[in-house]
Amino acid sequence: MLNFYEPTVLEEWVEKFYIKHDIRTPSDLTIENMSAVLGIGVTFAPGVDDEVIFDEEYTHVFINSLHSSQRQWEVFCHELCHPLRHLGNQIMLPDEFRKMQEIEANAFQFYAAIPFFMVRDMKLPDHQNEIIDLLAREFGVTHEFAKQRWDQILRRVTRGRSHHEFVTTLANQYKRADPANWSHETKKLFHLAIQRKLQKGEGVVSR
Repeated sequence: MLNFYEPTVLEEWVEKFYIKHDIRTPSDLTIENMSAVLGIGVTFAPGVDDEVIFDEEYTHVFINSLHSSQRQWEVFCHELCHPLRHLGNQIMLPDEFRKMQEIEANAFQFYAAIPFFMVRDMKLPDHQNEIIDLLAREFGVTHEFAKQRWDQILRRVTRGRSHHEFVTTLANQYKRADPANWSHETKKLFHLAIQRKLQKGEGVVSR
């Protein structure tokens, strides 16, 4: 079923980035490991605003320690997008541009926390609820987050399957229209039809 999944450009970027840094399994996806691999500072404090401060040399993420450990990981994945994908002086950015960055960070969060290339290699249960429970457990996210990601994956699979069926239909139609694929009887009937039209004086253009 997952063979029809169609990743986005951003998702493909995340996969390449992870593989480049040898981040390949769910066990690699922890704040401790990721911050060590990427050289990112992290501060947990009660009531602190979830945010990231970064420049070209250093990145530091602040996370509210009152969050559950699962929610902390989700926040980290969201904030991680900004230093990896968003360059320049963030203070001077127009509001509309910041909104665009937040939209990308929201998408990045799902790709970073539950990468499809890792899901693809897992043995998934038959029932949807069991799959969601498995994703939440293996990737250390909340049940709601896992459900949103799985629903997203299913939508991409459905879209990919529809695209595949459409392309296959077009290919079959083209194949049937190609005289090289016609049967001997079909070719005889075609040439007979042309001859009759010529005998009636009708112009025939065959390409």
